[in-house]
Amino acid sequence: MKRAAAICYAFVFYPVLALYTAGAVLLLTAVNAAAAPFSSREASMRRFRRMIAWYGYGIVRVLARPVCRVSCESPRRDVRTAKIFVSNHVASSDPFLVSLLPEATVQVVNLWPFKLPVWGIFARWAGYLNIRAMSPEAFQESAARLLAQGTSIVAFPEGTRAGDGPVGPFHGAVFRLALATRAPLVPMCIVGNARSPARGSIVLEPAVVRVRCLPELPWERYGAMSAFRLKNHVRGLIVDELARMRVSA
Repeated sequence: MKRAAAICYAFVFYPVLALYTAGAVLLLTAVNAAAAPFSSREASMRRFRRMIAWYGYGIVRVLARPVCRVSCESPRRDVRTAKIFVSNHVASSDPFLVSLLPEATVQVVNLWPFKLPVWGIFARWAGYLNIRAMSPEAFQESAARLLAQGTSIVAFPEGTRAGDGPVGPFHGAVFRLALATRAPLVPMCIVGNARSPARGSIVLEPAVVRVRCLPELPWERYGAMSAFRLKNHVRGLIVDELARMRVSA
């Protein structure tokens, strides 16, 4: 019965999402076009990031709410400090859950977001990092510059969605970045959205989605590690916490 209701809701969700997206695109374009003559490039990029975050927040908190209950848990931290968030990757909805973070963020993404109509352009203008199209040196330089400007980085170092399966091995680029910049690392765990939607489906099945940020790791706690050891340490923290979250679900 729940799945039948979710299928029915899909006929409402996607037309509303299309209208919401069209309105967001028009608003974002108009606001930035009006402000462009009076803003620096950095200010325009910050504005794009804020509005992309608001767009994602509207999807998570409003449009998907009839079928997906979403919570975000986190210990207290200084949101003004730029950090590197490292998360497991469950589903295509994960990037929208990033909008729940109070920090200004840029995501490390693969090629596909840049191929989206209009939003691909906005992602470039917002400074999103295309890990597949950048050399390691260019990635580290661009990400370090963002961190120095006060913008946090969000990465899904598995590189692909794991669904309900075990967390995959982590790639090392973001951990080399942490060691080079000494930015705090925040492990982040996502559970519950593996079928919202499932791979190959458009149906948002009823779900309780939980996002949990673990205590941040300052440079003093990881600076002596190699990138290989650091990525496995952070992966272990995430795997252990995911096990606890699934048991308590």
